[in-house]
Amino acid sequence: QKHRALDILTIFSDRCIMRFSNKETGVVNTLSGRWCNECVQDEELLARYGRHKAFYTGSNSSCRQHIRSHYKLYKVRCAEKGLSEHHHALPRTLLKAKQEAKKKGAQ
Repeated sequence: QKHRALDILTIFSDRCIMRFSNKETGVVNTLSGRWCNECVQDEELLARYGRHKAFYTGSNSSCRQHIRSHYKLYKVRCAEKGLSEHHHALPRTLLKAKQEAKKKGAQ
């Protein structure tokens, strides 16, 4: 199944298990997820929200929704690796334009 998610690995790390602690309560949460490699390098985001904001625990489709915010980079990396772009990772406006073009071509 991992071969179906190769496009995700252009932006995200592989799945890993992390422990996050709440400074106020001292509670430690153990979560399974992926790091967004681009968000981890965004110092402004990290300073404002903390490292946990760059850690995503969702499914492949949830990760692809986040990839929309890094679409230009995703497109370049998929092209470099010869991977096809997944439709869930396309920005909504681009996806709608492609669907409209497909409809017009079918008529």
